[in-house]
Amino acid sequence: MTDFLSFGTVFLDILFPRRCLLCSVFLSHPLSSSIKNQAIDNFLCVTCRQQLLISQESLDVIRLPDVDKVISGYPYAGLFEKIIPAWKYHKRHEFSPLVKVLVGLILSRQEVSELDLDLVIAVPLTPRALRTRGFNQAFFIASSSAAFLKTTLGSNLFIKAVETPQQASLNRRARTLNLSPDNFQVPRPEMIAGRNILLCDDVLTTGATLSAAAGALKSAGAVSVSALTLARVLR
Repeated sequence: MTDFLSFGTVFLDILFPRRCLLCSVFLSHPLSSSIKNQAIDNFLCVTCRQQLLISQESLDVIRLPDVDKVISGYPYAGLFEKIIPAWKYHKRHEFSPLVKVLVGLILSRQEVSELDLDLVIAVPLTPRALRTRGFNQAFFIASSSAAFLKTTLGSNLFIKAVETPQQASLNRRARTLNLSPDNFQVPRPEMIAGRNILLCDDVLTTGATLSAAAGALKSAGAVSVSALTLARVLR
């Protein structure tokens, strides 16, 4: 049996070689090993995984207006400066399964049960921005979070109605002035009222987007709004 598995490993790795998404080092093929389909080992090599483990320990607690709890997985540095822009702006959709795994790892490290979450929502894009980018990365993070938490994913419950300059194009001061709760709309407030919400985005820089969005949700009747981001820019 061992000889057969070894042969299968070599055969699969020749036919369908897998590489680390970041450094392109060859990985063992997931079908030829006992690695689970949703394990980070399927996407990153040992060296890149070790960098993630080191970076996850360097975040301190941060507080934002109208946000009850902030959950950020990693500093926006090193590997994440490669992962997120490639996935977000350059349509590198092969990063999506890795992002899903990372969301699960982040939530598994947090005490989310005490938040009593019953609705997960993404920071929305305007229709124009969504057409330009092709997908909302925050909605993918929200969908992955809802699946992990086994709770409801809110779709079309929260809208960005006002076109504003992209936050990434602005300096820190301009970011804080660029958005307000009035930029967002809640078409069906009855779906928000009384809920404990997890609001998802990809990167936290100044927190202006999350604070404005959380303020709009609380104005619509949300009991609490916690925020989840993959990464956070360190000041």
